[in-house]
Amino acid sequence: MKREIQVSVFLTFITLAYYLLNSLALEFLGLGFISIPLTILLPASILFERERPNPISRVTYIFSMLWLVFLIYLLTGWALVQFIWFFLDLPCLKILAVSLAALSVSYGVFRARKIEVKRVEIPFPVEESLRFVQLSDIHLGTVRSAGFLKEVSEAVRRVEAAAVLITGDLLDGSRPVDSSIISSLETGAPIFFVSGNHDTYSGDFRSTVSDAGIMCIDQSVIEFEGIQIIGVGYSMERHSLPAILDLLEFDEDRPVLLLHHLPVDWEDARERGVDLQLSGHTHGGQFYPFNIIVGLMFPFLRGLYSDSGGFLYVSEGTGTWGPPVRLGSSCEITVIDLVPFKEI
Repeated sequence: MKREIQVSVFLTFITLAYYLLNSLALEFLGLGFISIPLTILLPASILFERERPNPISRVTYIFSMLWLVFLIYLLTGWALVQFIWFFLDLPCLKILAVSLAALSVSYGVFRARKIEVKRVEIPFPVEESLRFVQLSDIHLGTVRSAGFLKEVSEAVRRVEAAAVLITGDLLDGSRPVDSSIISSLETGAPIFFVSGNHDTYSGDFRSTVSDAGIMCIDQSVIEFEGIQIIGVGYSMERHSLPAILDLLEFDEDRPVLLLHHLPVDWEDARERGVDLQLSGHTHGGQFYPFNIIVGLMFPFLRGLYSDSGGFLYVSEGTGTWGPPVRLGSSCEITVIDLVPFKEI
């Protein structure tokens, strides 16, 4: 019941904001009469994708998400054009604003289709170098499915990692995903997974993931190649990481690697002996202007951070949430090479 209330509140907020954007943009274009029908498409497609997914609801969902980004860039572009040309109401300026918005969305879709392999080398208390691959925020659902996972699998196999570490939001929650789709992630290496907030929107996600041959390590500690890998899954309780770590049994004097979806409470993790925390969630802001807003919410937005001998790596995400658009960020597969301190 609590989850349904959250979904209802989210849909209500999104619908109102979406209607406002539609009204402003379509009045500007002289098409205000279609603002209500276009607004209704988004919540309707979201509900159908969750409850009765079909090809029409999928196409409508993707169109609505792209249209949302187009509206944002159209209004932003129009404001800039007006500022530059001192509020002149010329038809050519409207054409310019529309063209800039369309080009921005098109380029963002192109960027979201490209998967970048990023490599990072991190000092770690190991005797010999060890390679992991981090995946995060794949968001399997309406936009991303088995075809995307096959692309990811091919890229992962090429780097020959000892294991694959998924730091949450493997599932999107936008539509049901069964284990046969997740099984398309064939990396040739063991896969360890911790849940993110979107995974919790997908019902019994742990069984679905396990049936696909992926090990869910929420709230547990496993041994792998001499490293203690701690998995802390998503919790509705804010700043729950310290309390969960205090309940888990591990040796702070031995190498510790933490998988946690949210890039928060890193100081608490370091104080408890965590040498490296791998996180995601932020998407690097995914696209302008949300990278600015997300950066204010999460100071550790993307990339590698170090402090007091500990490290945090925040992935920009392998997939996308909502609009399949990337501007100012990239879809990444992260190759993490842990190297002995003496090699640095």
